[in-house]
Amino acid sequence: MFYVLLIFVTLIALIFAGIPVFLATLITSILFMIILDLPFSIIIIRVFGGIDSFSLMAIPFFILAGNIMMEAKITDKIVEFSNAMVGQFKGGLGHINIVSSMFFAGIQGSGAADASAIGSVLIPSMTKQGYGRDYAVAVTASSSMIGPIIPPSIAMIMYAYYTDLSVGRLFLGGFVPGVIVGLGLMAVHAVFYRIRKYDFPTRRFDIRYFLQTLKRSALALIMPFIILFGIVFGVFTPTESGIIASLYGLVYGFFFSRELTVKKLPKIMIDSATMTAVVMITIAMAGVLSNILVRLHFQSNMINFALETVGNRHMASLLIMVFMLILGCFLDPTVLIAMFAAPVLAAGTAMGFDPIHFGVFAVVAMQLGAITPPVGTFLFISSSIAGIPLEKAVRAMLPFFTLILIVTLLILFIPGLTLGVVGLFFP
Repeated sequence: MFYVLLIFVTLIALIFAGIPVFLATLITSILFMIILDLPFSIIIIRVFGGIDSFSLMAIPFFILAGNIMMEAKITDKIVEFSNAMVGQFKGGLGHINIVSSMFFAGIQGSGAADASAIGSVLIPSMTKQGYGRDYAVAVTASSSMIGPIIPPSIAMIMYAYYTDLSVGRLFLGGFVPGVIVGLGLMAVHAVFYRIRKYDFPTRRFDIRYFLQTLKRSALALIMPFIILFGIVFGVFTPTESGIIASLYGLVYGFFFSRELTVKKLPKIMIDSATMTAVVMITIAMAGVLSNILVRLHFQSNMINFALETVGNRHMASLLIMVFMLILGCFLDPTVLIAMFAAPVLAAGTAMGFDPIHFGVFAVVAMQLGAITPPVGTFLFISSSIAGIPLEKAVRAMLPFFTLILIVTLLILFIPGLTLGVVGLFFP
């Protein structure tokens, strides 16, 4: 275990030194391959073999779809409809932020994209209305957590790839927990809106305006259902669904919103390729380091420790969740899934959990680090948009983080939250 500890200390030190995560992972891997006298062929095998997958091809297409839809102003339609839906409540803009994230999550499946797209629209609006920048960041970053939970989810696709589970079942398993997170965040916001003594004017609910907005937004809102039901009923694969989402975005942008132009396409393609490269190189490098950890029996020892030290399976699962949360403070969720998806599934199966139930729990637990310092991807993006240091939003973030942590525990202790919807479609 000495080498394992040294590996993580080295990796974290390199990340804090400002080296990109993928490069820090590679440097750490090379260093310990030399120390442990391991063959360098591991790098070639794991880098190319780790991303040579038809299943992972869904990721670039969903990234492309998200960028197309942002340029096509689908985000604006979602925000407009969310305003018509919940804008009349006290704390309207905060509720709009959360509901918009729920709808946007059903289109592109990435928490980072959610934080960027919704945050760029609503963080300036919230601060202009009088919300504290830290609070606007907290609402945006926490609601971005819905992206990896509600289908389609890139995190679920990755987890399915590493565990050979059904993507469709994982998608369905995440639907109810994602909705609960959204509603829970709205409840937390309603409470802290009053605690912070905010009192901003709200618009009255107008059924005519709501129906008009619904009509204008229908083409944007129908996309999540096309993706989900297409995959669940076997009409197309997750990869094909990403292609369909991209084509849908192009048709919508060129012929309905008319916000897309041919001149914008090169930038969309370049941005999508850049984001895809970041995700894929991170997965590839995580695969190299994961292989070294496997050779040191780290994952198996960690899981065995949880199983053998703690007799109760739920307590053992909580121990695994805490471990993921600690690692998630320093490592991107993408890295965690690449390293731990398979051993965590093995542990859940050994403890008698349903693979889909435990898979949804594991994915959510691995995402918690995205809203915690010091790395926190979603928190970092939101803070950057607001123009404040990440640490200034931590205190405002705590109530929202606590809610998401509670929902994660509910997922573990109440299997019906994940398996109920799955059972309706896969009896």
